[in-house]
Amino acid sequence: MKRGKWSFANLPIIPDEFALKPIEKSKARFNQLKRLIQRKDVIDLINACDAGREGELIFRYLVKLTGTKKPIRRLWLQSMTAESIRSAFAHLRTNEEMIPLAKAAVCRSESDWLVGINGTRAMTAFNNKAGGFQLTPVGRVQTPTLAILTEREEKIRAFRSRPFFEVFGDFEVKAGE
Repeated sequence: MKRGKWSFANLPIIPDEFALKPIEKSKARFNQLKRLIQRKDVIDLINACDAGREGELIFRYLVKLTGTKKPIRRLWLQSMTAESIRSAFAHLRTNEEMIPLAKAAVCRSESDWLVGINGTRAMTAFNNKAGGFQLTPVGRVQTPTLAILTEREEKIRAFRSRPFFEVFGDFEVKAGE
């Protein structure tokens, strides 16, 4: 990866590989999980992380870091009731069924990183052409969210009150007034 001054000349930053490593403060917990996964009596793995891309991604990253090649099945829970949990265990999804979701999760994770690092460096370089250093963060979620908030704030500031009227009336019907 290119390092140095945050300038357009060093962009884009596109790694050859997205390296994974355990988070330092969670390393002991990861090592414990790795030991359990690598036990001889563990014949397959069941992903019981949150249903969705993020849960799939977390599980897949953990499996990749452990280096295991054990078969994977997916517990897909929509509810935490005893009945729902029993039903989900009775209908575990296959690894093949989950691969599209896993690929989507990795794609989103890596594209978030690419947008974040390249967009932030580009905007920071742009905002510092005259010197100094003004960090200008950019992100896939953050940037459009800020745009929505800015647009809403502009509408609020542009608001001009105007007179309005309320109509009150009494009406008679067969059942009374």
